[in-house]
Amino acid sequence: MNPWAPIILPSPPTMPLRQRGQQLLAQQRASWELFGNGEAALSGIISKQLMIDGISVVVQANPGRSISTNAKVDARSVADRPCFLCPGSLPPEERGVAFGDYIVLPNPYPVLKSHFTIAFCHHEPQQVGTRLHALCAIAKELGPDLFVLYNGPRCGASAPDHQHFQACSAEGVPLFMQLPDKGSTDTIVPLTLGGRRLLSGNFATTDSTIEFLASVLSNLQSLSNRDDEPMLNLIVRFCYDRFSVAVFPRAKHRSACYFAEPSQRLSISPAAIEMAGVIVVADLDHFDRVDAEAVAAIYREVTLDAYSFSRLTEMTT
Repeated sequence: MNPWAPIILPSPPTMPLRQRGQQLLAQQRASWELFGNGEAALSGIISKQLMIDGISVVVQANPGRSISTNAKVDARSVADRPCFLCPGSLPPEERGVAFGDYIVLPNPYPVLKSHFTIAFCHHEPQQVGTRLHALCAIAKELGPDLFVLYNGPRCGASAPDHQHFQACSAEGVPLFMQLPDKGSTDTIVPLTLGGRRLLSGNFATTDSTIEFLASVLSNLQSLSNRDDEPMLNLIVRFCYDRFSVAVFPRAKHRSACYFAEPSQRLSISPAAIEMAGVIVVADLDHFDRVDAEAVAAIYREVTLDAYSFSRLTEMTT
């Protein structure tokens, strides 16, 4: 028996994934108290806007994200706990919808509206190189209102042992107001936004999007001199019949302030959402200490250094 079968909600196979996802959220609001409470809490979250070199970021106080922000992701800690993305570990009330080899699940601790976790149906390590087609297919199915993200196993994934993506509402995410305007030709543009270095891509087809992402992965691996997946966060959004892509090459998982003494510590663990300009602070006591200088310092510390980024850009464009 398929272990996912009791979890998957039936739906017409021709119904678009974006519609099935919204039906899933409605069903879970009505049947799963934890999810309903987590989603309702979004409307009461405290946030503030900061400007870094003229670039806007949003800081969000979200104690519901404490488990993810403070997750221990070293090999021993991961091996010692059950995988929370496998069907046997999911809460009994949780349901999902199937899409290819993936199960779309509601995130009970959302950062943004319509926050999904999209788990591979088998327990395999987090790695995107062989999953680029699935990443693009999911983004295309979800359409312009949502974006799909990938956190590498060493830079933000709280489940590095189980392949997964996430998807969230694009509404109010600063990055999408800061990327270059979409043209009619494929483009790759290196950007620096408030201390973050990223490669922005705009592509007409799945094949050209995959070619770009595969090239970045290969070039980053050459620069890193490591055999495992290079550190990066990916964001893909499909709108106006084109793929909009942002690649954030990373230097570190967490910055020094995450490990500082209590009076100086900031509970911020940068992943794709933070790199997109939504800074999640898991500890309410830390919220007031997070200013533009602190966010800029975190970005500078965890992003790829200028020289390596310049080399990556030359190799990729």
